[in-house]
Amino acid sequence: MEAVSVAKGLDRQQELLEKIHRLVDRPMRLMVVCGTQNRAILKYDIRRQLPEYLELVAGPGCSVCVMPAGHIDAFVNVAVQSGVITAVCDDLLKVPGSKESLATIMDKGARVELILSPMDALDIAKREPDFTVVYPAVGFEATAPSVAETILEAARLGLENFCVIPSIRLLPPTIDLLMLDPDLNIRGLLCSDHINTISDTEAYTDLARKHHLSCYIAGFELTDILEGIASLVQQIRNGESLFDDTSAFIYSSADTRNARKMVSEVFFAVDTDWRGLGTIEQSGFVIRDELSLYDATKRFNVRFKEGQESCMCQCNAIISGRGLPPDCPAFGMVCSPESPIGPCMISDEGICHSYFKYNVSSHRTHRP
Repeated sequence: MEAVSVAKGLDRQQELLEKIHRLVDRPMRLMVVCGTQNRAILKYDIRRQLPEYLELVAGPGCSVCVMPAGHIDAFVNVAVQSGVITAVCDDLLKVPGSKESLATIMDKGARVELILSPMDALDIAKREPDFTVVYPAVGFEATAPSVAETILEAARLGLENFCVIPSIRLLPPTIDLLMLDPDLNIRGLLCSDHINTISDTEAYTDLARKHHLSCYIAGFELTDILEGIASLVQQIRNGESLFDDTSAFIYSSADTRNARKMVSEVFFAVDTDWRGLGTIEQSGFVIRDELSLYDATKRFNVRFKEGQESCMCQCNAIISGRGLPPDCPAFGMVCSPESPIGPCMISDEGICHSYFKYNVSSHRTHRP
């Protein structure tokens, strides 16, 4: 039975590839926003199976990759303070600030503990009442509900030794800014179905209309991605600007309403800095004043200052669709997973890391 299912899956993938080849009748440039989907595209070597004039570029969909060095500096400055335990997810641990990372200060004796979720950080605070547990909340809008839920739970418990450094970013305003650049010539967006957990999908419908884009929300498996590409190509052929969301049914409306309610109770949107992209209006979350006890930026007087980025690293161009890893002179030379100089190589979600892992040394240089 399993063999039959696998065979059907392979047949469907071949069918989709053939459909894409039939439909592509002109240069088309698509942005794959999500880092996980970019990784899957490289893993399955999808680019080499696509028509010559269909180009896939990366977008800003790796939350660690868009983190400015100044924000990492702030995390480090708090983590080295006496009486602090920093609870952090693994993908943030080795990302460099101007001089240090959480990993390097951990080696020097700072209390840094690896966790899988914000609630894990809250559990540490319960076990360690003599320490202040600080959670650097890094991610896109899909991570906001779990962070909001944790803050609300801390408030319910009256737990005062837990706080959050909010560094959550919102994708729609950033994509909107990127699409204003006519030189990018992006015709379609492939996004992950994470957005249905919290984002107002009307934002993506508005993006499609405003910038004459084709948009598709897809999962992370090969068939999902190929279906998304086929839909985008079909929309472009038809001259349509649509938001095609075939995955919304997997999230109940009640869950979505509850998630949005928690987020609105805890956060509000502000202008926020992005690595290599500058300050983008209404693209980040901060904690409301009524929950300031759980805001580490207030408790520790955190200021996000401009940090020093590596002058050789071209992550900013790569995450904005202006290039791919082989375009960077550091890629595979002085920058590798063993000795990374930029966040796109450090994070598993980073496209440079994926290019290196799957031994992709070249790509089409054709530009529509």
